[in-house]
Amino acid sequence: MATISIERPVTAITRQRMSGKQFLAETIRRSGAKAVFFVPTFLYPTLVELAEDPIKRVLCHSEKAAAYMADGYAQATGAPTVVITQGGPGATNLFAGMADAWQSHTPMLTITPVMPGSRYQGNSYQEVYTDFRSVTKLDVEVRTPDRMVEFFGKAYREMTTGAPRPVHLYMDGALEGMEADIDWGYLDPRYFCYPAFRPMADESAVAEAGRQLEAAERPVMVCGRGAISSGAWNEVTALAERLGIPVTTSLGGKGSIDERHPLALGVSGSYRRPSTDQSLYDADLVMYVGGHQGGASTMMKMMPATGVRVIHVDINPSQPGFNYPNVLPLIGDARAVLKQLNEAAAGAGTGLHRPWIDKCQGELAEWRAKERSHTHGGATPIRPEQLGRELAEALPADALVVADTGYSAAWSGAFMDLPAGKNFIACEGSLGWAFAAGIGAKAGAPDRPVVSFIGDGGFWYHIAELETAVRNRINAVTVVLNNHALVFDTHLLQAFWSASHDVDMLSEFGDVNFAEIAGQMGAYGVRVTDPADIGAAVREAVAADRPAVIDVVIDHGAVAPVAFMAGQGSRGGMLPAPEKMK
Repeated sequence: MATISIERPVTAITRQRMSGKQFLAETIRRSGAKAVFFVPTFLYPTLVELAEDPIKRVLCHSEKAAAYMADGYAQATGAPTVVITQGGPGATNLFAGMADAWQSHTPMLTITPVMPGSRYQGNSYQEVYTDFRSVTKLDVEVRTPDRMVEFFGKAYREMTTGAPRPVHLYMDGALEGMEADIDWGYLDPRYFCYPAFRPMADESAVAEAGRQLEAAERPVMVCGRGAISSGAWNEVTALAERLGIPVTTSLGGKGSIDERHPLALGVSGSYRRPSTDQSLYDADLVMYVGGHQGGASTMMKMMPATGVRVIHVDINPSQPGFNYPNVLPLIGDARAVLKQLNEAAAGAGTGLHRPWIDKCQGELAEWRAKERSHTHGGATPIRPEQLGRELAEALPADALVVADTGYSAAWSGAFMDLPAGKNFIACEGSLGWAFAAGIGAKAGAPDRPVVSFIGDGGFWYHIAELETAVRNRINAVTVVLNNHALVFDTHLLQAFWSASHDVDMLSEFGDVNFAEIAGQMGAYGVRVTDPADIGAAVREAVAADRPAVIDVVIDHGAVAPVAFMAGQGSRGGMLPAPEKMK
């Protein structure tokens, strides 16, 4: 599991008198952060204090993108960083950027100014208040210098214990110039990374889960983001092999098992391989590992069917049983609980569930055969299925892929076979997230190749941040799937309102060469129109030693394997609708 190394000077001093700006700068240093993301002009004195540090102070073009960068940073490193923005309208933009991190259980520390008492409710400039409670685990005001360290200690503890999520501090900017006695005992270093603790499940529940998994005829394991954030891929693979359990993942859980492993079925849910969804419709027991059984992963609770036995491993005790009855809860850290299950199943016989495994593998092989003309056909315009396969094969083994939502999510989830590990980060639904998140991921993991996979519709959202990457020498690579449209919407419109006047005006863009724009902004840019050139373009972009954009002209008619779009466009008749599956 990718982690950060935090080095601190050994000192017996636990209390120091210092100014607020010195405290804030020292807190960022102690956290081990490689970068902080901000939009001016709040906390400038603190940022100036960090001038001689190797920490990147990343000035962004929007508060929303700054939050996305911090999101990608935390998912890549296993540690939160800091986002600083103005209040008022700026805080509303920050709120929007935190929603994806809330959904994906990503920790980040956001700080905005609180209105001073002398200006409060006085029709002051930018006096707009944002309620962050719906996207945070902790949302508090810091108003006195003597309590700064206490509240920052609470913020880090909330972010990295239990189910991680963002926190927000409203802070009086005047505190930067005030002095206080700082007791560093409040800022416990164990909370600078997550998971801070690895609780284990009840032993009797573990034993019962082991018995149910052995007794089931058609068990399936579904691994979510929690398996990745816990670093549990070795334990997932060991348990699957020991008990003969096919493994599917949510999009965020991709990497929980090597996708070329004979027990790996791929991504299930709305953005999926249809054959993988079929295994969940047919299962008689489903074990969830670190996933919240949301609408996208269960097809709105259609799979598994109500009444199918469920075992649910989750660090959040409120999640097992939240959407399904008949659940055996295993409350604890995913890696720790899977170790318990592996120990409990040590005496299990070999060859369990062989007929079931053969059935699942047969359906997966059949699906791959149907898709071969798309993955290997060499068509132009380029098929995105072939792009996904060629990209995965061209990337170095330690690469990190950052995928956007919509069709980009489905194509990357279904057609990139990746090894086990933290090598894939997925958006939770905020179109355009992947480009900025990829910049943040690269800032946190500068020695790894980081590649964002995003459509042109998403890329347009935050294209200005390409200048941010160039200016800060954050050499992330962005692959833009360019079909000059919000093509998911185009296909919906064509399916239901094709006779409408000027329907193309509702989802189509002008055809723009993003490689040329990248070159004008100081980045490396290349346009690819022939699938034979994909591999070389990827390798050259990774080696370019500057931010890079690969503009890939893809087939406008290509429909991703998104469940709602089954049977539409160029896939007509190939994918059964969910309600027709067994």
